[in-house]
Amino acid sequence: MSSVPHLCPECSAPLRTTDEICPFCGHGVGIDAEAESQVSPAPPRPAASPSPAAAPAVDEAPLVASREVLEAAGAEAVPWERWREFGFFNALWLTWRNSVFRPVPFFRKMPPRAGIGSALAYTVVMTAIGFFFSLYWSGVESAVSGAADGGLLLSLVTSFVTLLFGLAFMIPIYLGFLFVAVAVIHVGFMVVGAGRRGYEATFRAVAYASGPAAFAIFPFFGPILSTVWGMVLLFIAVREAQRTTNGRAALGFLAPLVAFLVFILLLGLLFGLLVSSLDLGGSAGPA
Repeated sequence: MSSVPHLCPECSAPLRTTDEICPFCGHGVGIDAEAESQVSPAPPRPAASPSPAAAPAVDEAPLVASREVLEAAGAEAVPWERWREFGFFNALWLTWRNSVFRPVPFFRKMPPRAGIGSALAYTVVMTAIGFFFSLYWSGVESAVSGAADGGLLLSLVTSFVTLLFGLAFMIPIYLGFLFVAVAVIHVGFMVVGAGRRGYEATFRAVAYASGPAAFAIFPFFGPILSTVWGMVLLFIAVREAQRTTNGRAALGFLAPLVAFLVFILLLGLLFGLLVSSLDLGGSAGPA
């Protein structure tokens, strides 16, 4: 029997035999399967006796091709989601290194549907690291410059206490902002026809693209590097997770911004008309 898996003819994602619609791109695969089943089978070919040396070559090619297709379709688990196998810190390091420095293969192989829990935990860890080191270097800078009273030690202790209280408020606020931001990005991608893999794929891409926050470990240029590379990585992550082009990805990110600007423009026009009508009403009164 052939070992080649059942793949979606549209996006090459691995499917179950019971799937009638591809869960990754929404392509109707059940219709194609029914059409294929109604085609009359070809007459049996006469049995041939191939040489032993030629037999493995026929079976090996589909195996290699199917393995590549499976990886490209998003069937390679993220190391962070296999931390029991790799170890916690090793899984965190591998995920950070691959997502930050090898983003195209990382996000292309990332399964689009594997839950958001692990991705959520990863982005919280990265954001907490960035927040911690930002406060740390801010405290050091204040102490060295003499702006903080009490010296370096007191400044660092104050920064640490601020971090503990900040995390208690920052994490819920960040999570709320994250879900809203992902929803806005995904709606933009859906508007331009580039969000067929679903909200979960967009959420996982945005969450695993938060690795550059750890660049805050470096003073001075760390925050700049984190911001610049974070924006580039976010673009690559969502583009690869949703299997779209650079043009559509750019339009997907620009669509919410354009909609917001149009909303502000319309709001300004309405406010201007309201002010004009009030002025006209006031000037029409008796002298």
